[in-house]
Amino acid sequence: MKKPDPLANAEFRRVAQAIRGRIRDGTYQPGQRLPAAPALAQELDSNRSAVERAVRVVAAEGLLTTRQGSGAYVSRIIQTITRDGTARYQKAKREEASGPDGAPARGAFEAELRRMGLVPRNVPSVRREVPPAEVAELLGVSADEVSVVVRDRRMYAAPAEAAHNDLGTPVQIATTYIPLDIAGGTVLEDHDTGAGGMISRLAEMGHEQTRISERIRTRTPTPEEAEFLTLDLDNRVYQLTHIAWTAAGRVVEVTLHILPASLWELSYSWDIDS
Repeated sequence: MKKPDPLANAEFRRVAQAIRGRIRDGTYQPGQRLPAAPALAQELDSNRSAVERAVRVVAAEGLLTTRQGSGAYVSRIIQTITRDGTARYQKAKREEASGPDGAPARGAFEAELRRMGLVPRNVPSVRREVPPAEVAELLGVSADEVSVVVRDRRMYAAPAEAAHNDLGTPVQIATTYIPLDIAGGTVLEDHDTGAGGMISRLAEMGHEQTRISERIRTRTPTPEEAEFLTLDLDNRVYQLTHIAWTAAGRVVEVTLHILPASLWELSYSWDIDS
């Protein structure tokens, strides 16, 4: 077995750190194409092998995106997006007046991004379908017939100065399942559910959420997820399964969030009883 070359390892790490530094200090601007490997190797006084390995590492961290046959580009968003799993479900947070016109946010995702100076974009689709067996079991609905409304959202974040028609960077896939007997024929089947989003509408309909559970694991993305999120198949995503109950003990929402691990920080806090 060939032994690792410590000098080669040290060199690619040095190059990776140099690339990170140039991104952080603005030498390489968001959206800018990096020089081709031979030119970058000359620029950093290194070799092509170390540069190519370093680029793969920095891309896995989310600071670069790679395009087949086109090279590496600085990510348009290089800041970490914090998902506050505690405060985001409070009514005041998800309906926060965070838009440029002072309008209330359309849910927690919009409010969180606007607080960071980013512009949220959301491409939704809504349908009725037969749920996956594990979702049907959680919701207490049939897994053999159409029994849920699915709200499927492709979510983007754009810089504050982005044009109105600029979707920005894809940052999340969120697929929500709601029992059909609750959501069918209501505003929950509309693309825009209004201030505070779906959770506020459920509360107004008598299904206020009072308990939440979130299960998180990391994995590699599926080909479809990787294509949308512009990830390599060996990158990592968070798979976050969100489950919400009412005071009566009914599960009224199951949402599967797929988030690039390089872009997101998941934050939680709670009080501890003495």
